[in-house]
Amino acid sequence: MSKEDNTINYFNKGGNQRLRDWLNEEIEHNEPVVSGEEEMADGTEDIYVGRTELAETLLKKLDEWEEETDDGK
Repeated sequence: MSKEDNTINYFNKGGNQRLRDWLNEEIEHNEPVVSGEEEMADGTEDIYVGRTELAETLLKKLDEWEEETDDGK
């Protein structure tokens, strides 16, 4: 079985939801810093913002790919 087949099997067996859960946890974890409620003493707020932006973008991309799969594309 190829690496691509293994990846497809992973997502077909619930891996997609595991990834979504982790991305949502990342967004939730970073929220106090991103919203300004919590400040980082070492000035690393931008790292939290970047991680949140990436997680949100990946969630949107997963939605997009799911729609393509559902549409038979």
